[in-house]
Amino acid sequence: MVSTITFLQANLQHSIAASGILTRTVGVTGVDMALIQEPWYRDGCVGSLSIPGYTLYTQRGKDRPRACILARNMNIWELPGFSCRDLVAVLVKYDDGAERRLVVCSAYLPYDSEDLPPSRELENLVRYCENENIHLLVGCDCNAHHTAWGSTNCNGRGRRPLLNFSIPVIWRSSIGAVSPPFALVLDKR
Repeated sequence: MVSTITFLQANLQHSIAASGILTRTVGVTGVDMALIQEPWYRDGCVGSLSIPGYTLYTQRGKDRPRACILARNMNIWELPGFSCRDLVAVLVKYDDGAERRLVVCSAYLPYDSEDLPPSRELENLVRYCENENIHLLVGCDCNAHHTAWGSTNCNGRGRRPLLNFSIPVIWRSSIGAVSPPFALVLDKR
């Protein structure tokens, strides 16, 4: 059972080139989990994310998935009841002196949705984790623009206090095992 888990979060913007860079980065650095939004998709499946020793978790079906998780083979179980086109969730068991459980999800909150973030699916996952007392880590593209985090404009999604929704859940988690392989780059839109 693992005691440290490294994460990477990336929006690939449906690019095969970005998929290749991500695959190389994960392979070279040994990142345990990549939380991916807008993966490259061709011929009915997510492509260019095949690495020996890793499993790709994504919703399968007629709609093009906009979220997936690429994870090293370890104690992971997909949570299909919480997975859809825009959200994929897995349960991870890890050991920090005691056996622990962590739910990890990759979420894409579409810019063209009539509902403001968070999505109903993400709210349901947060409630589940709260009710079951399970830590939750979310890698998300919420398509929110605000000058407070470096965007050059503000949109309705950026004005809604999404952080008020997510921070209490994230701050309650005390994993201490997140080790990003590189710095966050802000989208200046």
